[in-house]
Amino acid sequence: MIERRHGRFRGLILVLTVVLVQTEVIPEAVAQEPAPEYYGTADTNYHYVSAEEFQTRNTGPYVYTDDGFWKNGDSSVVQAMAPLRLPSGALVDGFVVIYDDSDLAWSIELALHRYWVGAFGATGKQQFGPSFMSSGDTGVRSTWVDLDPDITISFYISAALTTQSYAFTVYLPPTSADVSFRGIIVHWKRQISPAPMDPTFPDVAPGFWAFQEIEALAASGITTGFPDGTFRPTAAVTRAQMATFLARALGLHWAP
Repeated sequence: MIERRHGRFRGLILVLTVVLVQTEVIPEAVAQEPAPEYYGTADTNYHYVSAEEFQTRNTGPYVYTDDGFWKNGDSSVVQAMAPLRLPSGALVDGFVVIYDDSDLAWSIELALHRYWVGAFGATGKQQFGPSFMSSGDTGVRSTWVDLDPDITISFYISAALTTQSYAFTVYLPPTSADVSFRGIIVHWKRQISPAPMDPTFPDVAPGFWAFQEIEALAASGITTGFPDGTFRPTAAVTRAQMATFLARALGLHWAP
């Protein structure tokens, strides 16, 4: 009886050991999974641009302080930039700046810009919305900056043969100032592309209630219509057609 109890005890220890090992391994594996994609045009998405992503345009040091905050480590003002990485077509209505300004004399200045390059090498720069200034708001804060009107992210304009990029620029005061910067939270939504002037399918006129949505599917290659060129918007969808729609929409399947 004693040996049986000892055997059960040893078995219990072995089970607990396996459970503890698995408990340590599983969270680490889960934490390495990529962030999920969020779709739909109703809900607001949030994109975080960390202060760590910003790079300076001069030789002045950009140093980490504490709790995710960064500051200027040079005796003069430092300018740093970080790209805004959002999908083409994203609608941005504003962003939140997270900072610590405990200095009454100095402030953080930040703005969002669009940079473009034309077909023949011409370049340009445009600021969206107001410049953010932290002056007068002392202590750790998060402040909303409204973009009015909202901007649509577009990396290429075919009519003008123009490529575009978007970036935040922040100006940090000298190291003597008690001012630091944590990052930006961008608020954005997905949206359906504007409908063209001329319809793709002869049986889906511009006045049809789903014209814009059907044209978006056609423009993205998700639907190609029937061999006779029609879309047949009120026809039933077969399992084969649905499989085709989903495979094209998700880009399935590219084996490694």
